[in-house]
Amino acid sequence: MVTIYTKMNCKICGEEFDASHYVDDWRQQMEGHQMCHSCNFWRSMLEKDAKRPPYTYCMIDGTHYVIEPDEPEATFQGFGGAEFHVHFKDGHEVITHNLWCQGEPKGYWREKFPDTADFDWKWEKVHGISYLVPKSKETIIGI
Repeated sequence: MVTIYTKMNCKICGEEFDASHYVDDWRQQMEGHQMCHSCNFWRSMLEKDAKRPPYTYCMIDGTHYVIEPDEPEATFQGFGGAEFHVHFKDGHEVITHNLWCQGEPKGYWREKFPDTADFDWKWEKVHGISYLVPKSKETIIGI
């Protein structure tokens, strides 16, 4: 049996896409929702966030993160197991060694993901390479 796929335009951003290059589940979602990969990704992230327990995901400076349980013996941990202090806007704090970054929603999707938290650190680019640097001198010396 031969399946013929045709290119479609995303109903959100207008980008032309061909879903035939994706695994069946993702292809079916893209075709069913008439969304390109990026728009379908952020659509699915919204759905997942709605089902996640509180304080297990956040938006910081326009970037989406998921906070997975700390598992010291795990082979893979977000950011190599580095410690992050996530300060939610409602005052709740989470300290994690298993933070995963999904990226920055753009355009239509950005307003769907308002910032909900902050770090003691910020991302700064130096010669095209991103580094985590302290937001203030107090962060460095622990005042």
